Amino acid sequence: MGVSRAVKDRKHFKQRAFLAAYAATGCLRTAAEAIKIDRKRHHEWTKNDATYEKAFEAVAEDIGRDLEIEAIRRAMGAKSPMYYRGKPVKTGRGGRTVYEVEYSDQLLITLLKRFRPALYRERTTTEVTGSIDLVDRMQAARKRLIEMKRNDGSAANG
Repeated sequence: MGVSRAVKDRKHFKQRAFLAAYAATGCLRTAAEAIKIDRKRHHEWTKNDATYEKAFEAVAEDIGRDLEIEAIRRAMGAKSPMYYRGKPVKTGRGGRTVYEVEYSDQLLITLLKRFRPALYRERTTTEVTGSIDLVDRMQAARKRLIEMKRNDGSAANG
């Protein structure tokens, strides 16, 4: 195996390892630290290797999709066990664990803005007060130009 082939194989191994670490963590810095490379190496790969760039975009899309699924779950209510003094709360004869449902209003609002923008997006209006008489301003500017030309002409003759 030639030297260039070994270098390419090592590079592809590092790229695959980086993508796997990134998929697991969702953080460029943590992924780079996990496989002991400088973060700049990832940026070089995306800039110079179209195959790597596409693979990275696919992993980033998967991370985004997973985060969106989790955001929806939390917005609609995530069930978690109740604790008292560090131990799960139990009830009844069978000692069933008591759960509480936690909702995230902020995630809910954000998701509504994304999925139903016509109803929930931020709306802003800009209102201009006062009067702007454009015609008067244009006529005044024209008079100033004529006056400037007249002054330039008399200065050149004098």
